[in-house]
Amino acid sequence: MLLVPYAFMAGLLVLALVVLTASLLVTMRSFRRLHAARSAVTSDLADRAGLLRARVAGVGVALRRRCPDRSC
Repeated sequence: MLLVPYAFMAGLLVLALVVLTASLLVTMRSFRRLHAARSAVTSDLADRAGLLRARVAGVGVALRRRCPDRSC
């Protein structure tokens, strides 16, 4: 009967390792989703900023064509 406590502790240890592994997998999956969302937002923001810079440059070119000597 001396083996029963050791078997019980070994079972608890295996159960704890399974739960720990499962929680680590869920956490890593969440981190991957967060990284993917952050990358998508960053690239979208960079695209929008680039488009805004292009529009501002286009307005500047249009103004320079309209008033080349700044007399307007």
